[in-house]
Amino acid sequence: MKILIDKNIPYTEHFFQDHLNDIEYFTDQDFDISKVAMDSIVITRSTFKTHGKKISNAVKFLCSASTGEDHYDKKALDGMNIPYAFSTGANAIAVREYVFSAIALMLKESKIDKSFSSLVIGSGNIGEGVYKVLKYFNLNVRSYDPFKPSTNSNDTVEGYDLISLHVPFTSPSESEYPTENLFYSTKFKYCKDGAVILNTSRGGVVSEKDFLELDDDRHYIRLISDVFENEPKVNEDFLNKNLFATPHIAGHSQFARYQMTKMAYENVMNFLGQGINERNMILENKIINFDKNSFDKDIKEFGLPVSLMLDTYNPKLDDFKYSDFKKIRDNYNKRIGYSQVIIKGCDDVSDQIALKKLGFTVEDS
Repeated sequence: MKILIDKNIPYTEHFFQDHLNDIEYFTDQDFDISKVAMDSIVITRSTFKTHGKKISNAVKFLCSASTGEDHYDKKALDGMNIPYAFSTGANAIAVREYVFSAIALMLKESKIDKSFSSLVIGSGNIGEGVYKVLKYFNLNVRSYDPFKPSTNSNDTVEGYDLISLHVPFTSPSESEYPTENLFYSTKFKYCKDGAVILNTSRGGVVSEKDFLELDDDRHYIRLISDVFENEPKVNEDFLNKNLFATPHIAGHSQFARYQMTKMAYENVMNFLGQGINERNMILENKIINFDKNSFDKDIKEFGLPVSLMLDTYNPKLDDFKYSDFKKIRDNYNKRIGYSQVIIKGCDDVSDQIALKKLGFTVEDS
């Protein structure tokens, strides 16, 4: 059986080294899934959408090396009896790290201060993880899940300095509690003036049209976006109104992309009924010598070790021009995640615990 793989998925030769003769690579923009001739497994990214596509009978298994599921028309695939799988949860750590670094940046740039109040919307792997870490550092944080009946959802956003979105995209036809345009004109008006909204969930959760129509002189909302409504075609006006924006790479640390491909490999082997061969980890690590004075100073001033967090990853460095979205995202594999950083020389047990909570590796002295 052939294994057809999007060429922009990294580490495939590492994991599929026993199946190299079966592999053919494709680019998502040129791939015609209706013309697959031989019995095949197809491994895609989230950039490949099945909605409205005719799918060849030769496609025996669809596998996404992505954690999101909205790019596969699951109802249609079920109707065609085509099994499918996702790399569920594989990038949760990377998205959390992105959020932590974005918060660190907002603190460093004085967009918020240590007393900031934050609301985490969504209580899945990512949202719950963000909430627990902020709570551990004694920051003022609350969580809210739009999929659970609660008080008026407009009221829940009032008074927060920072709101972080961690929900899947669901339309009114799909869910009793849809997230499509979860943030729209009315919801924006309930937000605190000057609030920062951080969207790493899905484009369409924030209404780009309504955000553009906001009168900043009357009600100022600051937005950081990693996702957009019509990817890869990004609205330039919307992009430019963001504090900064990144090309859907919040979940793309090297570690996360490695884990996503690993899970795709495991899903394929399970489909084939073959054993899963363990592979040696091939990712690079970054060594950082612990600076106790800097750590203590940051905790006192900001509540978080912002210097260490931004030295590891500063999301603003991935700000981009609208025309470069696809080019950057297709080739992005440079980011070292917190989990790839080894901290040396940290002797205080409470400091070690704090660093580990954020996801850093601490080497015993």
